[in-house]
Amino acid sequence: MKLLFSDLDGTLLDDAKNISDADMVAIQAMIEAGHKFVMTTGRPLTSVKRIAEKYGFLKPGFFLVSFNGGLIYDCGSGEPILTRRISVDQVKFIMDEAHKRGMHAHTYAGDLVVSEYETEQLKTYCRLMQMDYVVVDDIRKYYGDNGPINVVVKPPIKVNVITPFEHSSLVDFRADMRTVTADKLFDVFSKPEMLEFSHMLSNKGAAVRYMADFYHEPIENTIAVGDEENDCPMIEAAGVGVAMANASDAAKSVADYITERDNNHSGIAEVIEKFVL
Repeated sequence: MKLLFSDLDGTLLDDAKNISDADMVAIQAMIEAGHKFVMTTGRPLTSVKRIAEKYGFLKPGFFLVSFNGGLIYDCGSGEPILTRRISVDQVKFIMDEAHKRGMHAHTYAGDLVVSEYETEQLKTYCRLMQMDYVVVDDIRKYYGDNGPINVVVKPPIKVNVITPFEHSSLVDFRADMRTVTADKLFDVFSKPEMLEFSHMLSNKGAAVRYMADFYHEPIENTIAVGDEENDCPMIEAAGVGVAMANASDAAKSVADYITERDNNHSGIAEVIEKFVL
């Protein structure tokens, strides 16, 4: 049995945020052959579940790795099989430091995005993710014992920082944060304008290793495909690491194979045909 881990944006999804017909045919063929397909993303679970539902993936054989590995969801059972959380105090610290620098920061509670400030970045993010948001006075009180009943995930799984400035502003921010968060939180760029902080084991590479152990499969039977820096841990961890033709230099530099076709031309089908089927 093979386990195929696929990033979403820039990999499985084309630029219009759709999955091509050719990719769908290939995915169905691998599922029918007894393999597993794992959608692996930095997106929150609510967002990726919506995509899975749209394409009929909420059934056995499919898994969702959300929050860059912070939560792994079994589409067959409809239940998480792994959740890695961080403390509210850690989230509060990063949020405060981001806001001091004029950047946006948010976390998650169940199907809500949670922030202490209503910014344009928050509105844009929630529109793209098709999620609702709530603005609170103090994130610590919101997640406290007297918080609202809609807080499903306590404490949070991840905090996102989005800059309205140049990418270099986040590079500097990460360097500053690492003086405090090193060996305590994992940080990664999911986009040039977005920096994410999570549990030290919340990365896509750890998710690949966890799923291989879960199914008692050798790591050689795993394939991982991505296009950005946050995909590098899984590209390196998998038996076969693949970067899309449209991938960043960082992703290509650690890949065993670079696709001939990009995310707009069914690159995932190419990977399935070459390495799974």
